Amino acid sequence: MKKSLGQVIENKENLIKDHKTSDSLTAVRTFGTNITNQKLILSPFISNNPIYLEYYADDIYTYLYSIETLHTAKFGYLKNQHDINEKMRSILIDWLVDVHIKFKLVPETLYLTINILDRYLEKNPLSRTKLQLLGVAAMLIASKYEDIYAPDISDFVFITDKAYDRDEIILMESSILKLLEFNVCTPSAYRFLERYCQIIESEDKNFTLAQYFIELTLLEYRMIKYPQSLLAASAVYLMHKVYNIIPEWPDELIIKSPYKENDLKVVSKEMCLLFQKARNSQLQVIRKKFLTQQFFQVANTTLIY
Repeated sequence: MKKSLGQVIENKENLIKDHKTSDSLTAVRTFGTNITNQKLILSPFISNNPIYLEYYADDIYTYLYSIETLHTAKFGYLKNQHDINEKMRSILIDWLVDVHIKFKLVPETLYLTINILDRYLEKNPLSRTKLQLLGVAAMLIASKYEDIYAPDISDFVFITDKAYDRDEIILMESSILKLLEFNVCTPSAYRFLERYCQIIESEDKNFTLAQYFIELTLLEYRMIKYPQSLLAASAVYLMHKVYNIIPEWPDELIIKSPYKENDLKVVSKEMCLLFQKARNSQLQVIRKKFLTQQFFQVANTTLIY
């Protein structure tokens, strides 16, 4: 005999009541296991803050490591660009960082913008007169993906001093998405940096110095040859060197990342050189950003390495 919907619901509610205990880890529903109120037993260096999704974090980051090079440009792609060179790319990125600050976008938007920019240039020769257009269209796509409230197209028309109109930006946005086959999602160095610093419970100032190191790499074309997770790990390693934090690459990060200390030395030295060159560089937007109180003035840090 078929049961009514009301009877089915009542029977399930009774089943849940029978199994409910205040400290139970085995509360069961007929359609699955209830883990919402389970007391998760986590390793001592992992946060119990639910926003970090620690119950799933290892699986999430194992997946991110596996896909981080799937949608990235390959170093050397500029050889195929006849009207654009490394210096033009750096100047554009310096300007995009300034736009990113003015629009108050989330950090991930900046990294995704540069990723989209490089991937498009890798696949499509472009005139230098369209390079800024590519930059604003890439940031428009990235902000739609990462920010709650993306800037309007009219904002990008304004920020380029009306060098491009609304239709041109829309056409470039469409061209980018078609060429990249709508594959926009990719993990950034910033996301891995958050993970590493959260594991070792870094202070905000320490995190910010490491963030400065990875943002400086955005300007350098040659740095795209390194995986994003390696850039983030090397930034943490260099930050620990600068602040004399021992060990420079803690056991927690050896366990929770694919890297050992020797894997980080080459990249961290390159970051150190970028930091030293930044003071006298013509491209000053990133350095000025990290000279503000908001970023603990870490660009003035004395570097002994």
